[in-house]
Amino acid sequence: MTILPQNDAIVRATEAMLPLVVDLDGTLLKVDTLYELFAAGLFTNPIQTILSLFELRKGIAAFKRRLAGLAHLDVEMLPVREELLDYLKREDTAGREIHLATAADQTVALRVAQRFPFFRTIHGTDHGVNLKGINKAERLAQVFPGGFVYAGDSRADIPVWKSAKAAITVSEDPSLCDAVRNAGVPVERSFDLTSRQKSFWIKAIRPHQWAKNVVVLVPVLLGWHDVTLASFATTLALIVLLCAVASLTYIVNDIADLSSDRKHWSKRRRPFASGAIEVRDGLLVVALMLPIFCLFALLISVPAGICLLLYVAVTLGYSFGWKRIPLFDTFVIALLFTIRIIIGITASSVTPSAWLLTFSMFFFFSLALAKRHTEILRAVEHNMRSLQGRGYQIGDESLTLVFGAAASMASIVIVVIYLVDEVFARQLYGTPAWLWVAPIAIFLFSCRIWVLSHRGRMTDDPVAFALRDRVSLGLGLLVAIAILLAL
Repeated sequence: MTILPQNDAIVRATEAMLPLVVDLDGTLLKVDTLYELFAAGLFTNPIQTILSLFELRKGIAAFKRRLAGLAHLDVEMLPVREELLDYLKREDTAGREIHLATAADQTVALRVAQRFPFFRTIHGTDHGVNLKGINKAERLAQVFPGGFVYAGDSRADIPVWKSAKAAITVSEDPSLCDAVRNAGVPVERSFDLTSRQKSFWIKAIRPHQWAKNVVVLVPVLLGWHDVTLASFATTLALIVLLCAVASLTYIVNDIADLSSDRKHWSKRRRPFASGAIEVRDGLLVVALMLPIFCLFALLISVPAGICLLLYVAVTLGYSFGWKRIPLFDTFVIALLFTIRIIIGITASSVTPSAWLLTFSMFFFFSLALAKRHTEILRAVEHNMRSLQGRGYQIGDESLTLVFGAAASMASIVIVVIYLVDEVFARQLYGTPAWLWVAPIAIFLFSCRIWVLSHRGRMTDDPVAFALRDRVSLGLGLLVAIAILLAL
């Protein structure tokens, strides 16, 4: 137990009031610090974090202590239940003693409590005792022999409530309050939370980003002459699996970015950053589903499945650290789009094109830099010195502009060479002259992207933006018509 300084006058004036003891994880905070610590350690010190699981043989308290020593938790940005916090502040102002009792490790509890100066004492897991359930009830009964009021969030707190004079419930479960009353404990206050788990999960998996995976069909469209019905069906199946895998990797990336997202003006509202979805749930879903989807891909097509595994490996590398390396992060994004095209080539069994893959690297490298360029400009608007969670600093906008524009123009040249050297030479099209529309449309699209980016208006991923932008869709339709006329 740690005692924090408190105004003596307030304490003397409130001797007759029952102290209020507040739980931390899931009650005052929207998140569980144990899982937050595990996630933080997983992306900064993965090997030692995984090895720390062996500490569970000594008990959960030993595991918590080990994890607290391995990972750094950005406690200042942990999402708080504002309604409860306002209530605690009012009670503190009225002179009531407020205490913290949590199953989190004592060192973590101390750091979090520094955000809230109204806590008089802090009780956390320490000396090998996991302060939860019966252990917490016994500790609080000893510390507060005159009685106390306890604020908790789950049925695991019922033993504590049974030892309390009254209860405060904070839960999405409407039956919890009734369970507390049935235990013979009066409820002082109930904070009923609205559950929107389904909508938050939909937001977390980002179905709007699935449209990016249509690039898998690019080799099919360009090499349609060699595509069979069976290979086309295989390609469609791989697109479905790629969408599922991509959604899981978005979850991984969001969990890796928790600290930086919570400092971002818009990303702080993401499901994991805001605490709408527990980090534990995200890690479990990824751990269970990602191997299953990869196995399905291998069963459908071994070559395409191997490419999907490569996509997963590169994405995880990006989430675990590559995204913090300037320019290399955008190279990795371009590589991921190129792997999508390779998946299309292997699934449809068309002849691979070196020109197409080279174009993909330059083109998507340019688009990725356009997004970074906008983010840097927006960071300037918000008086930030650097991009949170990325390696870019204020002033790097000239760097992203030069490399991005150069890569964009290089991709146009590559398209022209591709048409002349490969498409026209193979005589796949009856009237190939119509295909000259493609480099013109790509040039106009790239120019539009960079104009909007340089003005700070590219607020989303350029590919996702293009799928909603009328001008971009019009250019895409123009290319599609040109290809049909070329047939």
